[in-house]
Amino acid sequence: MSVQSIADPLSGGSLSRVVGLSFSESRPVVQAVFQLRFLTGALLAAPPFHPTAVRDLTIGALAWLCATWQVYLLNGLCDRTEDRHNGSGRPLATGALSAASAGGAAAALSLLAMALGLLVSPGFAVLVAAMLALGWLYSAAPRPQKSNLPGFVGVVVAGGLVTYLAGWHAAGGGVPDPRAVAVAVALSFWMGLVGMTKDLPDVAGDRLAGRHTLPIVLPERVARRLLATGALLVAAGLATVAVAEPTLVPPAGLLLAGAVVLGVCVLTRTSHGDRNRRRRPYRAFMVTQYAVHLTVIAQCLAS
Repeated sequence: MSVQSIADPLSGGSLSRVVGLSFSESRPVVQAVFQLRFLTGALLAAPPFHPTAVRDLTIGALAWLCATWQVYLLNGLCDRTEDRHNGSGRPLATGALSAASAGGAAAALSLLAMALGLLVSPGFAVLVAAMLALGWLYSAAPRPQKSNLPGFVGVVVAGGLVTYLAGWHAAGGGVPDPRAVAVAVALSFWMGLVGMTKDLPDVAGDRLAGRHTLPIVLPERVARRLLATGALLVAAGLATVAVAEPTLVPPAGLLLAGAVVLGVCVLTRTSHGDRNRRRRPYRAFMVTQYAVHLTVIAQCLAS
């Protein structure tokens, strides 16, 4: 793909405006948590840093940002119909960002992510390519995995695990710390199982688009109970590991507290009503992720 073919779709607005809107479309709050996952993988599983590792970690983080940005921008492109029906305020749904501009930005981000990945190592570039492939499978494949429950869980969990693995690889690798494995597995399943709370406010648009999300496949009351149960099971899994690894007690405690808050929120009337209220379980899901990752990072930096 030529530089001109990428630039042409951006002609509908200034480059800076398209970049800003495309980043907004990619959900900055989600991009930040992917960077926290990347850094957590680096700090938990890597040997002591040396100058080369710091360079590779910095370039790797930028490559990963481009990759996850592209993944979520592609998702926005593929979800325009249901997002508009659900009243989303993101740029593609409102028309502030054109599909052509978003497509050009997504192509440019893919190339930049791969180029930066190769600067780290061929192995890291393979991980970048895997993340881009997961994004395509989720949103744009002939049978997008976002449209069925097993596919959603599988792709989302894999995306989490690959992110932690990428942080580990960029920071120099080494023998994985058992804490890294426990945290990566628990929080990846938190993404895949509990992340389905995002579908609660979007039932109307998702049904219109032919998606088979949890609250569409099952009665909403049953779906809510399963989400609460999944959150508690994931938190209980990390808490079980923390019994033998005391350093995991703070993040495990936070994950358990978050699961309880999410369960109360999803099972009570506090998350029924308008779209803002129905998004409360998803907010609890996101806040818990931030709290757990920041706690693990603080522990690693203090040790």
